[in-house]
Amino acid sequence: MSGCTKRVLFLLVSGLALLLMAAWRPVIYGNSEGEIRWYLRQEVGLRLEDRIQLLEIQDEGEDRFVVFCGERKRPDDRWIIRFRKNEAGDYEADSSAKRMMQRRDYYLRPLHGYSSQEVCYAIWNESDHLVKARFRLNDGPTETVRIPPAPSLTIWRFQGGEDGWHLESHYYDSAGNQM
Repeated sequence: MSGCTKRVLFLLVSGLALLLMAAWRPVIYGNSEGEIRWYLRQEVGLRLEDRIQLLEIQDEGEDRFVVFCGERKRPDDRWIIRFRKNEAGDYEADSSAKRMMQRRDYYLRPLHGYSSQEVCYAIWNESDHLVKARFRLNDGPTETVRIPPAPSLTIWRFQGGEDGWHLESHYYDSAGNQM
């Protein structure tokens, strides 16, 4: 092999190695608060351009839900991410972080489930007054869900239809007044 051929081969192999290193992302688990913070810095750190404050880590079945916010930039925004327990018992991020919709002192976000029809409806409560929600799914019966005192995360799971789902929701204080 000539010197020129060796240099070209070296450059090609080096370029391929650099490309593979740039594309490779290690699996980041959500098994501990430190791992969750590290994952969120990678996932949303650049978007928030801020330190991340964890508000809630809640395990429910095979899922771990994490509610968080930025400490300085847009501190009134709330975000949620779901981690799913894998076969080895580790929590892996299921999807990217989602910004929650704010209504007064509580925040809402539907999250897609693991089947095409499952939905996890997340309610992050920071209100001293919110105590229950009433849901009506696809013209079905009304279902009441109790909301624990603030701060709290409530996950309500339901099955949508093949054509999706329509949800009516209303939120109430302890006196029964709609918020």
